[in-house]
Amino acid sequence: MGPLHHTYDAQDGIIYTSLYVDSQIVKWDYKNLKVLDRVNVHYNIGHLDSMEGKSAKPKGKYALALDKLSIDRFNPVGPLHPQNHQLIDIGGPKMELIYDLPIPLGEPHDVISIAADKLKPQVTYPMGTNSRTGKQHEAMTLAGQERVERKGNEVKIYGTLIRSHINPEHVTVNKGDKVTFYLTNLERAQDETHGFAVSGYNVHASVEPGKTVAVTFTADEEGVFPYYCTEFCSALHLEMMGYLYVKDPKKKYESVKELKLQKMSKEQLESEYKKVIATNKATDDVIQSVVKFLKDKNYAKYPKVKSLVEDALDQYGKIGEVKAKADESYKKGDVNGAILWEYQVWQYMVKTADVGLRAKNNLAKELATPMKPAAQKGEEAYLKGGCNGCHVIGQVSSGPDLTGVLSRHENAEKWVFDFIKNPASKYEEDYVKTMINYFNLRMPNQHMNDQEIKDIIEYLKWIDENAGLF
Repeated sequence: MGPLHHTYDAQDGIIYTSLYVDSQIVKWDYKNLKVLDRVNVHYNIGHLDSMEGKSAKPKGKYALALDKLSIDRFNPVGPLHPQNHQLIDIGGPKMELIYDLPIPLGEPHDVISIAADKLKPQVTYPMGTNSRTGKQHEAMTLAGQERVERKGNEVKIYGTLIRSHINPEHVTVNKGDKVTFYLTNLERAQDETHGFAVSGYNVHASVEPGKTVAVTFTADEEGVFPYYCTEFCSALHLEMMGYLYVKDPKKKYESVKELKLQKMSKEQLESEYKKVIATNKATDDVIQSVVKFLKDKNYAKYPKVKSLVEDALDQYGKIGEVKAKADESYKKGDVNGAILWEYQVWQYMVKTADVGLRAKNNLAKELATPMKPAAQKGEEAYLKGGCNGCHVIGQVSSGPDLTGVLSRHENAEKWVFDFIKNPASKYEEDYVKTMINYFNLRMPNQHMNDQEIKDIIEYLKWIDENAGLF
């Protein structure tokens, strides 16, 4: 009673029909009008499927019953019972129920099975893919290209995601601005999806490895709004966040640091003053080392580098006047005021250092031996592969410095090739075990193809040739 739906067997003429009232699947020969078998299901089956049973070439072997009721099949959890999917072996002369699967959803309304060997998906997107078009997204952003661009009341943020960091971490906009975040997931390890949400603004995106997404909203409420990864991606997942500052351009905001200083004792203020002086001295030392490098290498011969240096020097040139005010305040005994001026000095220094380091990196590339085409492709693969999420050329970061990596191993090029191709194959080697223990990270499989790996090795050779510049 109650025949509803049909699915087919690999054997010609054999069909399976769901019986809603009888709570059964019946197997019968529709060419000879003969019932062959019945099996009880639990309960009130609607749709059903056999393996590829709705195609021109059914596979047989198993059938799936999509039952609407599951009375007494599972532990009671309340008035709302789960639906029940039941797997039935149809490979023998008699059908046999072999598995129950509770489904916590609404009425199960049809399924289609497909053989697993027919699934050939990409495990990651090509870097910067727009999943809506399948082509490269116009706003693809690689590491080092992160930026914020403003045009009128439109603000566009070009950012990156990689375990466990969202870059940029701080974005300031005006109330009423139209804000667009373009985000590229730099991961090349499969299944390392990141999410992105902005608290209070009802925006969310799923960003699979290699994908670039865009989220747009109007910043119509002032305040500080965290944005963060919503997909548990690593042990440091909770640190993967940043802050959107929405300010009303018509208001003047009090400095939190200034309010904090007002509550300090004389001794605490003196300690804070010494601390900020030391910080500024350390920052200035970095600036001076960069300046020496730039001057020694005749930066003025390179227009792009010269422009950056002029920008940096413009910021640095503002320090003298502010520093004089800081010193004058301190001489008068106004330690609070001196600290606030020193904070301003530090702001100019940070801007100087940021632009100066970019100038240094650009000059280093100008001075380095020209890249061969393979090395250029290797650098592109290195960046698109998200390698610089852990490796920073010239210094230790979340992973070891890759300068000199081709001299650390016997038959180094083959070793590096094999490691990039299949990192897990090296996990038990003493050297790699030491690196894993030190950095508390394992090199993931970035699914590079053989040519990309060969090109990366050429890029590493270029780095070693120019090691003194980085």
